[in-house]
Amino acid sequence: MGEIVIGQLAHVGALLGAFPGVALLKWIAGHPLQFVEVVFGLGFVIFVHELGHFLVAKACGVKCEKFYLGFDVAGMKLASFKWGETEYGIGALPLGGYVKMLGQDDNPGAAAAEHERARAHGDLPSEPTSGPHAPWDPRSYQAQSVPERMAIISAGVIMNVIFAVLLAALAWRLGVKVVPAATSAVRPGGAAWRAGLQTGDAIVAIGGKPVTAFDEIRKRITLGDLSRGVEVTVRRDADGAERTVTLQPDTDIGVPSIGISGPMSLTIAPQADKLLTGAAAAARPALASGDRVTAIDGEAVTTHARLLTRLAAAADRPVTLTVERRGAGGGTERIEVTLDPQPRADLGVTMVPGGVKAVQDGSPAAVAGIRAGDRIVSIDGLPPGDPFSLDDRLRGRAGTPVSVVVERAGVEETLSVVPRAVTWVDESTMFATPLAVSSLGIALPVEATVAAVRPDGPAARAGLAPGERVVRCRFVEPGSDDGDDGVALSDAEPNWPVAMTVLERMPRGTKVVLRVEGDGPGRDVELEPEPVPDAWLPLRGLAFEQETRQEKAASIGGALSRGFATALEDLSMVYRFLEKLWSRQISARLLGGPLSIAEQAGRSAEEGPSALLLFLTMLSANLAVVNFLPIPVLDGGHMVFLTWELLTGKPPSERVVIGLSYLGLALILTLMLWVFGLDLGLVPRFAPAK
Repeated sequence: MGEIVIGQLAHVGALLGAFPGVALLKWIAGHPLQFVEVVFGLGFVIFVHELGHFLVAKACGVKCEKFYLGFDVAGMKLASFKWGETEYGIGALPLGGYVKMLGQDDNPGAAAAEHERARAHGDLPSEPTSGPHAPWDPRSYQAQSVPERMAIISAGVIMNVIFAVLLAALAWRLGVKVVPAATSAVRPGGAAWRAGLQTGDAIVAIGGKPVTAFDEIRKRITLGDLSRGVEVTVRRDADGAERTVTLQPDTDIGVPSIGISGPMSLTIAPQADKLLTGAAAAARPALASGDRVTAIDGEAVTTHARLLTRLAAAADRPVTLTVERRGAGGGTERIEVTLDPQPRADLGVTMVPGGVKAVQDGSPAAVAGIRAGDRIVSIDGLPPGDPFSLDDRLRGRAGTPVSVVVERAGVEETLSVVPRAVTWVDESTMFATPLAVSSLGIALPVEATVAAVRPDGPAARAGLAPGERVVRCRFVEPGSDDGDDGVALSDAEPNWPVAMTVLERMPRGTKVVLRVEGDGPGRDVELEPEPVPDAWLPLRGLAFEQETRQEKAASIGGALSRGFATALEDLSMVYRFLEKLWSRQISARLLGGPLSIAEQAGRSAEEGPSALLLFLTMLSANLAVVNFLPIPVLDGGHMVFLTWELLTGKPPSERVVIGLSYLGLALILTLMLWVFGLDLGLVPRFAPAK
């Protein structure tokens, strides 16, 4: 039986980026051990599937001519040897594997050749099926009874399911790093943000069923009913209060999402010398990877959310961090670290704000009657000005009514809004994220079109003019000449807030290169950001590790139980993903081919053996489901033909089988071209928003 690994359908959240061949080669060069683990792991999943076909075929007396990992197209192979009657080998095309049985081939026209071979041996017994067929070799696949052929066909899928359980069980026995079901960031304008969720909120149940891990949230949101919404129970970090809200997941990035990121810890991230920027990079004494923050200005902090709250409250003044650091002898020392305030970076340009994208439930804007689609005309008689400074200006008016004029359907309306005090941080760090004006509870998209230029600012000195459009924003760090790929900008994807968030996390001295288009030819404009007076960044360039906990099954029985539950969840995930793909609730641009699978496998290998085992569990479940779809040339298609033969007493006509097989083959090849296009960047991952 021949199987092609087409795409990774289940692990939807991990396939949002392509992994071009050059990047893959760089990763292999830098991670040789993980590369070996990935190759072995992916090969093992395919091997198990083919082994199922092979063992059951042998048990039924079928002659197996070949057993290959990869495809030996045109005889091209990496290695092969013959043992007994079977040739074992590794093909040069690493897209799956196959078992070649006598009288069976995934090539729709191959049956004719077996007919001719059989006719040349008049002493062979008759075929055990009815109809005017030529006699078959008794050891051929076609000579077996229908139940035996069904067993051979289904054996690969059954083996994948069994090993999915075993792989997951082994992972849980070794111990798995689990990210708690809390939040470190809430996407402005997203489903969670609209419902009023904040940094630090923990999701304790979805649909009335408890959740304890962040990965469970992602899976259950994907499996949820998008038409009715998803019922989520939330516990607030500040007071422990719980409430249940119904969230309507967003699909603007192709996959159902409520717009949250997993929680961060209080431990400084690895490679602190590269990741810490701004004030954090200049802390006195220097912060180091592994330092754990325990207090700010003598007040203990126990969660990342409370750390952010304290930093936000003291954003305009120096703070003292108490950190615990492991000493060379294994002990722990306590260090007091001074962290200066960090001003926001300014390019001296004001971009065009769009209409209100979303309004937060229960916010001052919602109470005052501001709606999505409204355009802010003035605040207390003055133009709204730079949308990035709007929140800073309004926070000083907390508790005091302000007059806001909005334009709605061409008609202006004056509303009285009471800004609120904000003790949390809303950042535009996710794809196509609007700007949060937290004091009002609104999210504003910011177009990459210049509305105004501040005299004597960086933009004015570079010759930037109102009306010009920025299509890309690149960042050139000190000591670098070329910079990175930057952030793509368009009216369809208002990523200017994301670009500014990235700028705030860059090292001091970073230059910004804007690709500008206007009436004339496009040009690159280089700007040197300047600090903004009286506007401060709460996080100050700090970078922390993801918060995790270690979970381990206490016994083999417990590991098998958790392994079974994990495999069952992965199987159901693939089916629900396919269902949503069919109903167009999920974009086909989320599919991934071999390069995407290699990327995610590599990331999992870097996290450790258990993470790789869980990835292989998912991939094994994926292979089982995809290959059992009722598509001719796949196992599921063969089962359809065998079911027809079992019910009618004779196989479908050769014309029908060949016609449907070529149709199935065309579908598979089309899908392969699609996922390869996604992997190589020939097909964009996301269609422009409408």
